[in-house]
Amino acid sequence: MNTKNSSNFSSTPAGRLEKIGRKSATSFCLMFATFLFFLTFLESVEAIPVFARRYSITCAMCHVGIPKLNGFGEAFAGNGYQMPGENMRDHTKDVGDEKLFLLEQLPLAIRVDSFFRARNDTNVDADLEAPFTIKILSSAPLTNHISYYFYFLFNERGSVAGVEDAFIYFNNAYKDLDLDLRVGQFQVMDVLFPREQRLTFQDYTYYVTAVSDSGFKLTYDRIIEMNYNFEVSDNIGMGFVAAVANGNGIDVAGSDRNFDSDNFKNYYGRVSLAINGQTLGLYGYHGEEKNDAGMVNEFFRIGPDFEVAFDDFNIWGSFLYGEDDNPRFMAVPETVESWGGFVGLTYPFKDDWIFSALYNYVNVEGMSELNANTVTANLTYYLMRNFKVMAEFTGDLEGGRAAHPREHTGVIGFVLAY
Repeated sequence: MNTKNSSNFSSTPAGRLEKIGRKSATSFCLMFATFLFFLTFLESVEAIPVFARRYSITCAMCHVGIPKLNGFGEAFAGNGYQMPGENMRDHTKDVGDEKLFLLEQLPLAIRVDSFFRARNDTNVDADLEAPFTIKILSSAPLTNHISYYFYFLFNERGSVAGVEDAFIYFNNAYKDLDLDLRVGQFQVMDVLFPREQRLTFQDYTYYVTAVSDSGFKLTYDRIIEMNYNFEVSDNIGMGFVAAVANGNGIDVAGSDRNFDSDNFKNYYGRVSLAINGQTLGLYGYHGEEKNDAGMVNEFFRIGPDFEVAFDDFNIWGSFLYGEDDNPRFMAVPETVESWGGFVGLTYPFKDDWIFSALYNYVNVEGMSELNANTVTANLTYYLMRNFKVMAEFTGDLEGGRAAHPREHTGVIGFVLAY
């Protein structure tokens, strides 16, 4: 299609928006035609990831659909990636040493994500992003109560990204209490809704919005996290999380071989109440960061979260309010308020089919370019338990003005795990 137009109308805001719409329509048509092609012609594959391989179980035991966990999967992960009450010695090779756990098989798995993306928020309307990411994952027990987990991003958007999640998990760390300890690098929002387990290509926008110039993010950091859960009654449970983090992400160490860039440590925690499987929580984060010039930014994030289920419908959400007292590290500080969150829905409406929806909202005081107001619809079909095809559309509700035209995106893709 020739998108150039020399008419006077094309130079007006309405004309520019119409041209964007025509280009987007062409890209979206191509996108969904490709999605139909995948559904019709892709071959079945035979594969099982690392935990399914170890226990000889289907991926459906732990997942609503890869990568989103169901209730059993969340309990399995919370138990140090071990079945409740099992002796991990049953899965190890007998080498005659009681203090050495070696699994019979090397615990490795692979995940590959590939996409075709149609968009009007850049000067490229259609982009083939295959592979988008390739992950090599591993997890194994070191004792009956200690295990590790990590993955290496062998390819992320065309480059080797390195290690992201990498931690040691101490399950039931003190006597028989459900007190767990996790040490390493992971995301500070994992205690709410892990980004790695979402079914949509669209991210949780507020979590990845850089409100300040600080190295602090609501994503990856190096952390010590304690998690304690207990039952109040048969149908009521409570959980407490307390954690300390470096607060500057997971960049490489400095010339002095320190990972943290200042003497401050950041802290976060969460308290949650679960009644008959429905959960309500409150999350809080507080931190400080000093830059090279000695300026300090102090900040906090706080807000509620929830997750409820009605038959096959699963609805969840998170809302956070935040303040940064010197986000640009200026000699004269100026406080910036921000708030945002999301509401998501998952509905497995038919065998091998899952519909997902996600609403994102972000508002940053004085920085309208960071604001977001989007709605996402995703349709996923599982050719195999570990091989899915998806189509997704995200509509921009924030734009529509000449200075900010609507920026819609569409994605089709496939994800496999082995």
